[in-house]
Amino acid sequence: VQASLERMMKCGVGICGSCCVGEDLVCKDGTVFDGDHLISNKEFGHF
Repeated sequence: VQASLERMMKCGVGICGSCCVGEDLVCKDGTVFDGDHLISNKEFGHF
């Protein structure tokens, strides 16, 4: 299972950190993530 994440992206290149989910930057590392990876992410599902 894969999921496409959507976050507010200010810079789009990983400099500002506004799109981070745990240690992942949605703009650089995503936007599609493997489900197993997301389950292990402590911030996924919490706002």
